[in-house]
Amino acid sequence: AMTEPAHVEALKQASEAQARAADPQASAYATANAGSGKTKVLIDRVARLLLRRPDGRPGAAPDSILCITYTRAAASEMLTRLFKTLGGWAVMEDTPLRSALSKLEGIEPEKYTQEQLKAARALFARALETPGGLRIETIHAFCARVLRRFPLEAGVVPGFVELEEEDAKDIWQRAKRRAIVRAAENAPEALALLAREAGRDGAASALDALRGASSRLRAFAAGLDNDPARIDRALRTLIRPPQLSPAELIEQAMVREFPREDIKACIRALESGKSTDLKLADTLRSTVTSATAEIAWKYYRDAFFTTTGALRAKGQYTKGIAEQYPLVEELFAIGDVQGSETRRVLQLVDDMKRAQAFARTSALLSIGVPALAEYDAEKTRRGALDFDDLIEKTRDLLASEGMSSWVLYKLDGGLSHVLLDEAQDTSPAQWDLIRALTQEFTAGEGRERLQDPRTLFMVGDEKQSIYSFQGADPAGFLNETRALSERDPKAAMADMQMSFRSSPEILTYVDTVWNEAPVIDVPFGDTRPLTADRIVHTAKRWDEPGLVELWPIVPNDPSEETDAWARPVDALRVTSPKVKLARALAKSVREMVSGGAAVWEAGGKRRAAQPGDILILVRERRGGLFEAVINALKSTGVPVAGADRLRLTDYIGVQDCLNLMRFAALPARDLALAEILRGPFAGLVDDDRYLFELASRRKQGETLWARVQASSDPDVARVSAFLEGLIA
Repeated sequence: AMTEPAHVEALKQASEAQARAADPQASAYATANAGSGKTKVLIDRVARLLLRRPDGRPGAAPDSILCITYTRAAASEMLTRLFKTLGGWAVMEDTPLRSALSKLEGIEPEKYTQEQLKAARALFARALETPGGLRIETIHAFCARVLRRFPLEAGVVPGFVELEEEDAKDIWQRAKRRAIVRAAENAPEALALLAREAGRDGAASALDALRGASSRLRAFAAGLDNDPARIDRALRTLIRPPQLSPAELIEQAMVREFPREDIKACIRALESGKSTDLKLADTLRSTVTSATAEIAWKYYRDAFFTTTGALRAKGQYTKGIAEQYPLVEELFAIGDVQGSETRRVLQLVDDMKRAQAFARTSALLSIGVPALAEYDAEKTRRGALDFDDLIEKTRDLLASEGMSSWVLYKLDGGLSHVLLDEAQDTSPAQWDLIRALTQEFTAGEGRERLQDPRTLFMVGDEKQSIYSFQGADPAGFLNETRALSERDPKAAMADMQMSFRSSPEILTYVDTVWNEAPVIDVPFGDTRPLTADRIVHTAKRWDEPGLVELWPIVPNDPSEETDAWARPVDALRVTSPKVKLARALAKSVREMVSGGAAVWEAGGKRRAAQPGDILILVRERRGGLFEAVINALKSTGVPVAGADRLRLTDYIGVQDCLNLMRFAALPARDLALAEILRGPFAGLVDDDRYLFELASRRKQGETLWARVQASSDPDVARVSAFLEGLIA
């Protein structure tokens, strides 16, 4: 028998994987490469859950299905596509509807009865009429809905408001700033330590890390009544630091307990040895002649540790010296038998780690816990919950004893199928919530009430996890799929490798980069490195060739220094690598369009490229390249849609308008008025003539606005009339 071509076999396997993942009769999980159709699978699975069963039983009620995705945009996209599918069925003739259902469910078209076709056409109306609509939503929206239904059981304020991330960040920044100002007065040593340890971004960035772990930290601090003294005592019990500070430990080890005479004897002995011995002699000589204990320690540790901080495999001396001078080995032996100095240094390093860990943690909590308390107090004052609160409160509600049974019973009445999208970006707290929600599906007390199996479906790809800053844990996805298989032996697994989006050359390039890169080593942890997996993409568009171009990095031209006052502070120079890259990109795009570069259309046809066929991706919208590319395209005459997202307050025109509002709301704001006077609405840019004259030599308490109103200068009078109109 002839074997089928590789691309035909790959498509067959991809279709089978999609069908397995979309089969609503059993729980399932799928690992899905980019472009492999996971959104399609989710929509197909929801549609098949809603459809009347082949044996004539009704499909799942729309409000018994919960589909959780990661972003609002993804939820909106899925809902739109599902309604498009159901809406299409509602107006289809029998034959095309039979064909569509057959393709979806894998049943022969002629087996569908008129009653089943009628039920399929009615699904659109059923979905629209469901109270609250189909439940395709973000996990935060689901949590908010649960908490609004059970506010007393969850211990939240009925009618709470959801705090958007920007608002939450604003409240946190204010609380953090106040905590830093207080620390500057009351705990300057702790603040200085925190600033030093945090590096370039200072104490503020160290405190930001607290907000991410705030639930565990708040529970820890609350258990100790937020009392700094009790928190410090608890930290001492946990970390077991020595009584001395890191600086005192070094002083003790390198001065009071340092065997100076023995070390000097070793130096004399080593000087008669080979190059290895001479190197150790130099290290020890630098140690004993150092001006301070800290400098001595920097040299001394080289005798025991490599530059990466690892303990050396053996002592830094030769066998001949060890035999001739036993003292060298007695002090500096490393290995199964350790020298007395080796043991002392290892103990010092351990003590210092504990002392540093305690000092850092104590400083962080002494400043950070009051900031978190103030942040929580402001949320309480507003009756607001942030995104983390929504997850934590719902998780605690569903996972706790007592009232949780009642909540789960009420939810169970209407929740039979949970579908989880982008599962690799689910955080541990969110997994706890999903587990509490679905644990009764396979071993529940209410299971016997239901004729149909209750199912959990998870789809994700650990390679695409980008939300680690929000606590995403890709390893959690692998653990949960394993746990699902153990709980439910019938659970299906689908590996969706085929890309329906990209071309073979691009996919091969991606596979080569991933598979030939060294594995990212994870020295501590109970899970294998995710980067150890080999990946293989297959292309649905096997006969539509693509292209990968790697451009050389644009170097920065050495340019003569110019007076910093002579140019705008935010202007990119024309010699800037970003401007050069933008111009090269614009030239390339223009040539693609004018030269009629080929673009693949559906069905494998080609046509000449249009500007709208080209998408330019940048790593971030800030930093100059984004604006440089748009400017270059415009100046080259290539039509461009412009920025896909605007951060309004970043634009100076918007800032000018906001200043008008600030001034009108409170005319005593001198700085806002000064900016208006020099800005485009007033245009009084000659400081010597206008702003300096108006602002200088004012009496105590006299505002800039009062001076503007009193001015006899006709230009200022014109601006004064404009501003009075604003206030009015």
